[in-house]
Amino acid sequence: MQTIWGWQPALYLFLGGMGGGAFLTAAVLYLRDRTGNNRVICASMWAAVISLAVGLLLLLSELVTPARGLMMWQSFSHFTSWMTYGAWGAFAAIVVFGVSALLATEKLMAPVRKRGGWLAAHETGLRSGLAIVGIVLGAFVAVYTGMLLMAPASVPLWNTPLLPLLFTVSAFDTGVALVEVMAVVAARKDPLGADAKRFLERCVVVLVLLEAVVLAAFLGTALAGGTDAAAATAAASAAMLVGGPLAGWFWVLLVAAGLALPLTVAVVGLVRKPASPSARDAAADTGDGEGTANAATKSQPKRWLPLAGACGALAGGCALRFLVLAAGVHANLASETILRLLG
Repeated sequence: MQTIWGWQPALYLFLGGMGGGAFLTAAVLYLRDRTGNNRVICASMWAAVISLAVGLLLLLSELVTPARGLMMWQSFSHFTSWMTYGAWGAFAAIVVFGVSALLATEKLMAPVRKRGGWLAAHETGLRSGLAIVGIVLGAFVAVYTGMLLMAPASVPLWNTPLLPLLFTVSAFDTGVALVEVMAVVAARKDPLGADAKRFLERCVVVLVLLEAVVLAAFLGTALAGGTDAAAATAAASAAMLVGGPLAGWFWVLLVAAGLALPLTVAVVGLVRKPASPSARDAAADTGDGEGTANAATKSQPKRWLPLAGACGALAGGCALRFLVLAAGVHANLASETILRLLG
């Protein structure tokens, strides 16, 4: 197995992609409804900022001199490298994500609105503009996590355009899952609206199916093999995942927990007919509190079932990065080149 890249880069690939996907999802929710779901949107934006910041710190810890990496104008000035593009893109994303999260924080903005002024007058327009810019940057961060691995040609499993596509779709999927987790956390004080909830469930169905197709293409292409050393190494790497030493983690964490579970939960949520507000109110008003308790008990599965699906998606997305890194065996391309020259 691959041992050069440790757990820090794997965790960055997960946190960075998830952070970008979470902000993108929260920004879309805001653009769809600029007055509702405020608590969920705010919590999701802060979660995106924290995820991306922690991921970047983990990536910096892998440098020989981590402190030097913070001086970006010196360390990342070679604009023909994906590392440079990623560093500046992630920095811009943190700034935009952070400002957006501040503007979404009610406790900070309430005094500003009360005093009036330019910011209060242009708050909606500013948040909308930042949301659009943040969507672009979030998508870039998600794509970059795959491009970073695709660069080294000596690892055939990674050296395919299907890897950035797989990581991008997975980043969007885990981003939606993180927003769903934030929705459960905020459910008591500011529950997610029915329209937004169904929108997220539709996103889960589309993204999980797309991720399954891309994952199958990614592994199928690698397993097809070939006569050269690169193709044979890619096939051996893919075999580790589907039937080798990594197969247990692959099928349980990635396929079952990361794909099957959230897909099932989302489909159940879409098929199930939500109870009308009048029916819930009537149930809550019956008896001496017994109706309220029964209504709360019945709502528990509706609350915790999405959480189970979201946690499964997060576990699967994290496992995907660790498994792809672990299976990324280097090919002995130099030996093959020498043999061809001698032949």
